[in-house]
Amino acid sequence: MNEQTLIQHTLKFLAECEYEGLSASAETIAGKLTLPPGQVDQLLQDLREAELLEVDCFELTASGREYALHVLQAHRLYETYLARKTGLPESVWHKLADEREHALSKDDVKKLAEELGHPRFDPHGDPIPTSTGEMPVKRGKSLVEYPANWAGRVVHIEDEPSNLYSRIAEAGITTDTVLRIERRNENEMHIRVEGEAFIFHDTVAAQITVVELEAGETYDDSVERLSSLRIGEKAEIIGMSSLCRGLERNRLLDLGVVPGTVTTAELMNPSGSPVGYRLRGACIALRKQQADHIRIRKVRQ
Repeated sequence: MNEQTLIQHTLKFLAECEYEGLSASAETIAGKLTLPPGQVDQLLQDLREAELLEVDCFELTASGREYALHVLQAHRLYETYLARKTGLPESVWHKLADEREHALSKDDVKKLAEELGHPRFDPHGDPIPTSTGEMPVKRGKSLVEYPANWAGRVVHIEDEPSNLYSRIAEAGITTDTVLRIERRNENEMHIRVEGEAFIFHDTVAAQITVVELEAGETYDDSVERLSSLRIGEKAEIIGMSSLCRGLERNRLLDLGVVPGTVTTAELMNPSGSPVGYRLRGACIALRKQQADHIRIRKVRQ
């Protein structure tokens, strides 16, 4: 990374620590940016000389905070753009946004925010600063803080490190997912999500931030994924996961994958995927990954 990129990554990290209420240090910056201590010391000296960082502490100055929030806004808006407007896999969003954030001017960011409808959160649930630097109040607690039989809603998933994030994404868990903790062991928990069971080590579960369900809301055991439907079974579609995005989501909507539509599993490839589903008079083939994104409630026959 060049000097400007290092400065922007450092400011962004310090702003994130400030929002999360975490303490920053030369050691945590070195770990985040994978830099040797000597280079971090020089970087901090440069930030203080530029009046972006307060002297003898790790608090951003007003100018440093403004700069940091611009980079954060650019990064999170660009991730949102990649999620909504492209067919690129989520595994590359963070890396591409990390690269693109340095090239976006304030005018570029303003236009991007307008195009996206001024979203308050990115696809992972991270708050997006407004043009005036305002951010939503931090909400929720880590999933590991809750006991067995607790149910709640996911509001944020930490996307770093990528190996832990990929485990959560593979389970089809995203922001707004409602889940239940079925059992807790010493270092792991058994989770129920849309009729599916998953076992997460606490290091994975710690990446998930959740909130209590709204008053009167409960975990609905009848909600499942379309992929669970057996040949001949019928179900009513109740929605789609936010993991289904962009062109694929538009295609499914055009085919009639909307709440209230009734579908039947009719044909299955010998390998098990894709499966043909009868939908509004037509039979459409969906891979298991696509069917996992469609939420249903089975119809008793």
